Amino acid sequence: MTQPISSQDLLTRRLGLVAGLSALNAQALKLTQVIAGVDMEVLRLELALKQAPAEGELARELQCDLQAMRESADVTAARQRECAGRIETAEQEIEELDRLLRQAVEREGRAP
Repeated sequence: MTQPISSQDLLTRRLGLVAGLSALNAQALKLTQVIAGVDMEVLRLELALKQAPAEGELARELQCDLQAMRESADVTAARQRECAGRIETAEQEIEELDRLLRQAVEREGRAP
């Protein structure tokens, strides 16, 4: 039979998980800011296209830039979804650790 994990070890582990969750939340915020910036650039390019002549070098460059911005938005949105999944997993790990911690505290005869 394996030795039960002490509440102190669980608290140390929880501290690491919470730090990781904090870093993930910071990353999610940065990605949100990037998406907002890309969205503004898309709007600027769409407006410039409406004001540019329908043909010519400028219109082609604006179309190319607009396509690149839309692709960037898609990539960043995918990174944001991945980050959200990692946040959800980290939160679940913390919940499970909290459950183990409550059990350890009860086992050690301490008040929660």
